Amino acid sequence: MPDADRQPDELHGPASQLRDRQPRDPGGGGPEERPPTHGSGPERTQAPRVGYLDILRIREIRVVVLGTFVIMLGYGILSPVLPLYARSFHVGYDAVGFLVSAFAFTRLLTDLGCGALIDRYGERAMVTFGALVVGVSSTLAALAPTFALLVLFRAAGGAGSAVFFASMMSYLFKTAPKDLMGRVMGVFFGAFNLGIIMGNPLGGVVAHFFGLASPLWFYAVACFVAAGVYVRSVRNPAASAQAGETRAGGLRSLRWTRPFLSVLASNLAYFWMVAAVFSTLISLFGKDRVGLSPLGVGFGLAIASAAEFAVLFPAGSATDRRGRRAVLVPSLLGTAVVVGLFGLASNVIAFGVAAAFLGITSGFGGVPIPVMLNDVVAPEQRATAIGVYRFVGDLGFVFGPLVAGAMASAFGFAAAFAVSAIPLAAAAAFAVAVPDAARPVQAPVDAAAPGVTAPLAGSPPARTSPE
Repeated sequence: MPDADRQPDELHGPASQLRDRQPRDPGGGGPEERPPTHGSGPERTQAPRVGYLDILRIREIRVVVLGTFVIMLGYGILSPVLPLYARSFHVGYDAVGFLVSAFAFTRLLTDLGCGALIDRYGERAMVTFGALVVGVSSTLAALAPTFALLVLFRAAGGAGSAVFFASMMSYLFKTAPKDLMGRVMGVFFGAFNLGIIMGNPLGGVVAHFFGLASPLWFYAVACFVAAGVYVRSVRNPAASAQAGETRAGGLRSLRWTRPFLSVLASNLAYFWMVAAVFSTLISLFGKDRVGLSPLGVGFGLAIASAAEFAVLFPAGSATDRRGRRAVLVPSLLGTAVVVGLFGLASNVIAFGVAAAFLGITSGFGGVPIPVMLNDVVAPEQRATAIGVYRFVGDLGFVFGPLVAGAMASAFGFAAAFAVSAIPLAAAAAFAVAVPDAARPVQAPVDAAAPGVTAPLAGSPPARTSPE
């Protein structure tokens, strides 16, 4: 596999279609002269901007984005209808919660084994296998004659989801240029969010015209289409000799350094917040305290999702240019403040404003964490580290709602939001004490600027205005 620690101009795979270069004078002469930036060091030049479309010109990224969007579109169609489908089996609310938790719990149990599977069979096989497992399990869930079988089939889908997303992260880490990793993650998460945002409104329409089981069929088809895209278009990165020598160690060889532990703490806190706040408290608080209808709650969540989507690529760009910690720490602290004060949003306007701020801060907070994981773990240990990373995140996803719900029942919503902010503040404090593994670098005038990439042959030149 290409060494992800090498600069993009050292990569010899398809990602080398984007290469470092100096901006050239539009008139066809030599390199365009730019005024140097001022500072105590040597004269510097600023890199041309690398935009959203420039990232999508990388074939590997484009394939991942397309497949991820298709799958998340199907999930977006399913997610608002699945609780109603469960209720059609004449079960209570606790059983509906059990159905949702079964998927997450199986994913949690599978996470730690994903690294070994990726090392043995490769990203192409495992990302395709994961998508197929989710597709088959969704098909069986649509046909389930009893609620017990519905739970069993959805739980099996959680295992496929764990393999799918771990393989996807490993593939991105191995193929994306390191100095563009923040922007790559911004594009990836953008496709993820866009699929959900577009799918949610379609879920009710699909269920209305085709029945409550129909979103499971749409989700299954989306998974099968994505699996076809991956098996046809994904190419396994060539394995490095170093990785081949050491990959057998697995969890035993993983180095639990302070930077790695900081990444795990940030991921735990972030997924705790997502599950406790976005998936649990906001809906309950909006309905029971603010007095919103389900439509109003959905609109508030849509505001948060739209705000988050709008900042994902800028967050990735800032992560690449200013450093991972410089983006992560303020965003974690900002999210902690917004979450801690969310319980004070007692009217519709305050609720909408709080949702928008939460979307902005959480959007900036989510992008640097996987980029930091790529920085702090050796290439031969990344597949195993991704499994641990996802396991810790899923721990937050499973236990965050339990703690938030218990706090809301015992002490009210204000206390529940305040407690949900504590992991974010703690993770930010831990990250402050850990040095940034990848600092932004500016190139001298007579060298190519790192992070500046040439587009594919025949495509328009990259913009050369400073970022």
